[in-house]
Amino acid sequence: MFEYLKKFRENFPNRKLYQLIDKIYDIDNLEDAWNKVKANRGCAGIDKQSITDFQSQSDLHFKELQRAIKRRTYRATPVLRKYIPKNDGKLRPLGIPTVKDRVLQQATKNGIEQIFEMKFMDCSYGFRPDKNAHQAIDQIRSYLQQGFTWIIDADIKSFFDSVDHSLLMSFVAEEISDGKVLGLIEGWLKAGVMTEGNIEETNKGTPQGGVISPLLANVYLHEMDKTITNWVNVRLVRYADDFVIMCKTGWMAKKTMERLKKLLGELRLQFNETKTQIVNLEGEEFEFLGFKFRIRRGKIRITPRGKSIEKFKDSVRQLTRKHQPIKPEQMVGRLNWTVRGWGNYFKIGDVKTLYKELDIWLRMRVRCFIEKKKSGYSRQRIPNYVLFSEYKLVSLVTLIDSHSL
Repeated sequence: MFEYLKKFRENFPNRKLYQLIDKIYDIDNLEDAWNKVKANRGCAGIDKQSITDFQSQSDLHFKELQRAIKRRTYRATPVLRKYIPKNDGKLRPLGIPTVKDRVLQQATKNGIEQIFEMKFMDCSYGFRPDKNAHQAIDQIRSYLQQGFTWIIDADIKSFFDSVDHSLLMSFVAEEISDGKVLGLIEGWLKAGVMTEGNIEETNKGTPQGGVISPLLANVYLHEMDKTITNWVNVRLVRYADDFVIMCKTGWMAKKTMERLKKLLGELRLQFNETKTQIVNLEGEEFEFLGFKFRIRRGKIRITPRGKSIEKFKDSVRQLTRKHQPIKPEQMVGRLNWTVRGWGNYFKIGDVKTLYKELDIWLRMRVRCFIEKKKSGYSRQRIPNYVLFSEYKLVSLVTLIDSHSL
């Protein structure tokens, strides 16, 4: 229903949009937003209303949201703070809005995303329609082939907790002048968080876990994209707040690092000094989006990083535990989801040898599980074709073959 926005922007590139709020609270848009929120599942916010609870009276909730926005009585609810473990053992804070707020955030995202998509740069790949991590990896490979082998492997310190509200709202207001829409967005930014029963104010940052937060992050970092893409002999690849800057010489990389530090300061952001580094790929390596990049004997090598492999193997070990009270067919069915997901993500790398080794290990794990369940196989090795035909075990190598077709 928002296709007209693209035509409007094409015909009037310098005009702002003044009337959007009625499109956002339109019942059809709220229903579409609800379907997306429902598909993503997620837990309840501080009001303890679950997806199922909301669904039982969704029509009533749509009307209440519509009425509250029209009367300007809608108030964003503080998000529920949860912590999830990161790969480095630390905890990442997640802010979980109520289902009601998630629906309205999604409805707003439906209405404004296309406006900003018209201006976003090609170097940005995260959380955008028709953009993905594989495209970012392929772009890095292309730049390496062009000789951009000096890498600024950058990390922004606590990006989602550091976003400046006034700057962000000024960037949003460059495209949108509807005060009600701007009020909704600012309300979510300043709604506060509940931690262990206490409400804390949020004077900066945008909560990870909010439906609209990835779009707002792209709006904020678009200002960085615009500047860096105009620097000579420099290439940028960004996925949300993770990015690399690629140069052809060490001197250029050092100069670019200094300029980047100043640019981040203007955006009221700063480097994570312990994670930001300059890497010469002729002899060194760097990691990005779960992949490891290096050059050996003039050949570019892109493989899963060690932590990604170990995390996959830990998942497989958990799924193939021998003492689970389930049938082998059920276990393999669950295992295949993990194998397909991991294998399809990393298959664009140089993984044929790795996948062959992991397939052997996977078959060993599955055989041990089946032999534990069926004593008749205890002294007889189950052939590969039985694992594939009878138990439908997925092979990682076949995923590569399907990618090559």
